[in-house]
Amino acid sequence: MQRSTQTTFTAAGVLLAAFLVSLTGLMAQAPPAAQAKPAAPAPAPPPPAANTPPKPLVPVAASSLANTPDVYVGEYVTMTGAVEKNLTKSSFSVDQDKTKSTGKEVLVLAPTLQTPTDANTYVTVIGQVIKFDPKEVAAKLKDYQIDLSPEDIAKYTGKPVVLATAVINTAGIDIAKKPIPPPTTDDLALQKVMTRLPPAQAALRKAVEGSSADLTKEQVTIMKTAFTETAAFWKAKGNVEAMGIANDGIKHADTVLAAAAAGKWDEVKTASTPLGAVCGTCHGKFRVRMDDGTFRIKTGG
Repeated sequence: MQRSTQTTFTAAGVLLAAFLVSLTGLMAQAPPAAQAKPAAPAPAPPPPAANTPPKPLVPVAASSLANTPDVYVGEYVTMTGAVEKNLTKSSFSVDQDKTKSTGKEVLVLAPTLQTPTDANTYVTVIGQVIKFDPKEVAAKLKDYQIDLSPEDIAKYTGKPVVLATAVINTAGIDIAKKPIPPPTTDDLALQKVMTRLPPAQAALRKAVEGSSADLTKEQVTIMKTAFTETAAFWKAKGNVEAMGIANDGIKHADTVLAAAAAGKWDEVKTASTPLGAVCGTCHGKFRVRMDDGTFRIKTGG
C-alpha cells in the first residue's frame, strides 16, 4: 500500500512537470500581442511655456521675508507691506506694520520707479529676492546705479532686498511701470510704410492659395513698394544692415512676381516664405514693441 501511494505521487509529479514544460512552450510560441507587454515609460514633462518667469511668484509678507530671508533668497516674490521710508528716488523700505516701526524693514530697489511711494501705505512689490550686496546688485541690474547713502549701504548689506519690477499702490497703479514714449517723427514715418505690409501679406496668402496671378501681382507690388520706401528710409539714416534687409524684400518680391507671371505656383509658394519673413527680421533687430502694441525704432538702430 505504501509503495502504491509513492508510485501515484511519482506519476503525478511527472504529469505536472510535463504540463509545465508544455505550457512554457505554448507561451514562447504565442504571438507578441498575447504576451504581457512591458509598462510604457512615463511621458516626458511638457516644456515650459514661452515667456514664463524663471520661477513662479511666491506670495510673502514683509515680516516673513525679514524674519526668514534665507527661505526666499533667489525666489521671485509678490510681497505686501507698508512703506516705512523713501530712501532715494529709486529705493524705499517696507515694514509690516504701518502704524509703527518694528525694526524689521525690507529694502526695495526699484530702478524704474516713476513716483515716490506714500509712507505708511500698503504696497505690493513684485521682484526677485537677494541678499543686499552692491556687487550682486550690479550683476543683476546692469544699468542701475545704487544711490543709497554709505550708511544705508552698510545697514542693509547682507539683509534681504527685493529687486522690484513692479510696485503697485493702493489705487492698483504700478508706479514702477515705465511710461510709453511718444513716437518720434521717424517712428511715424516708418509706421506709415509698415502698416501697408500686414494686410498685403494676408491678401497674398489667399491669392497664392487660389493661384490668382492678378491678385498676387497686386499684393506683391504693394509689398515691393513698401520695401523700396523702407530701404530709402534706412539709407537716409545710414543703417546699412537694415537697408540690406529691405533690399532682400525687394528681391524676394521680384522672384514671386516672375514666378506668378510664368504660372509656376510651386515657385511662388517657395519664394513667398522668405518674402513674408522680411518684416520679422527687421523688427527683431531694429524695432521694439511697446506695451500698447505700437513700435519704436531701437536706439542706435
